[in-house]
Amino acid sequence: MTSRRLLGVAIVAVAAVSVISVGASAMAAPEGVRSTHPTNFRASVKPAKVVRGSTRPAAGTVTHHYSLAASAFAPDGLHGTTNDYFNKWNPTTLSNQQFGRCFNAGLSLPPNVTLKSIKFYYTAGSAAMFLELNRQDLLNHTAVDLADTDTTIESTPAYTSTSLSIKAANAVVNMTNFAYSVGVCPSGTTTFSGLTITYTQPAS
Repeated sequence: MTSRRLLGVAIVAVAAVSVISVGASAMAAPEGVRSTHPTNFRASVKPAKVVRGSTRPAAGTVTHHYSLAASAFAPDGLHGTTNDYFNKWNPTTLSNQQFGRCFNAGLSLPPNVTLKSIKFYYTAGSAAMFLELNRQDLLNHTAVDLADTDTTIESTPAYTSTSLSIKAANAVVNMTNFAYSVGVCPSGTTTFSGLTITYTQPAS
């Protein structure tokens, strides 16, 4: 019932537009001269000129993000096999009760992009947590820290985040000679949840 009613309205609307168009065509012809082309008035209007590429964004860079959950991390060392650690999910958190225990994760970054910053998400608690983004030189077996910090200690655990800028001198990702990884060292009531890396690349 509704579809038929809408169809009827559409037909009436099309008919009305047709009448208006014919009327306008007749008005466009000189008085007393019969128009042989009911749409002559349209031909006199030149179509708008299309400028190719005019809607493309200006040359520059595009910003992207790479995120990694805590569940992707593996323990760096247990410091005694009797001491357990917790790699939880939904949402993910890394935690343990022992000091000096760390977790690492390798990063699969797009080549040739420029790293801008890394944002760590965590719950600040009873112990400071060390956070690090590093680049390993596989040819020379050396490494440099691209960003690192220690979190604050909070008497009442609170979920928060901290952003670190990437050192410009080493910001361009080179996957030919280098490998990238992140390390975190939660302990006490301080837990780690994940990270987001912001990077840019030339606009296509």
